[in-house]
Amino acid sequence: MTVKPVHIYGPSFSNFVRTVMLVCEEKHIAYTVGFEVDGHNVAYKGEQHLNWHPFGKIPVLLESKPQVELALPETASICRYLDADKQLQPNHSQDYARHDALCALISIDIDKVLVRDYLLEFAFPKGENNSIRFDVVKAVQPKAAATLAIIEKILNEETALTSQAFTIADALLAPMLHYISCLPAGFNLIADYPKVEQYLADLMTRPSCQKILTAKKL
Repeated sequence: MTVKPVHIYGPSFSNFVRTVMLVCEEKHIAYTVGFEVDGHNVAYKGEQHLNWHPFGKIPVLLESKPQVELALPETASICRYLDADKQLQPNHSQDYARHDALCALISIDIDKVLVRDYLLEFAFPKGENNSIRFDVVKAVQPKAAATLAIIEKILNEETALTSQAFTIADALLAPMLHYISCLPAGFNLIADYPKVEQYLADLMTRPSCQKILTAKKL
């Protein structure tokens, strides 16, 4: 397990950056966040960023001594690296595999609908004069609701999300659900799914979630 302070390259409002921040908080790993690395601004999707991640995605985990000696892309891989002793992952091989599959489901499919298709229109509106395109949001809303129904179903089953232990899957999902819960009336769909609402409320009792999941814009 890494014990060095790490730097999370990316903006602190990113849901996936927040996932890595949550893991660091749970693991008591010192970290910094942002686009400034070793006193220098590293341009988003600039040459250096693209060297770290060829598709220019965030976050990237950086370890330095004194220069960058590790640049690790992809959120789930970063989380597994930080959790080398598997405190945030099941130990049994089948449970571990199911948890890993759940992490992929959250970081690929659930993120696509809830964050990329739904939430980002509120964070970075593409309408006239940077206004929110409510017609676009409303068109996506049924798909977002269906995705929350899938999460509700997962919470009714015996999965990593229903365990008492905080896992990487929780760290991936928590920022997405928190942002949904911060949307205006009519667009915050969490209350329609009691298991999801209770799950988020339970997560928000954790010091890590109280610290990281603040009501800042996406």
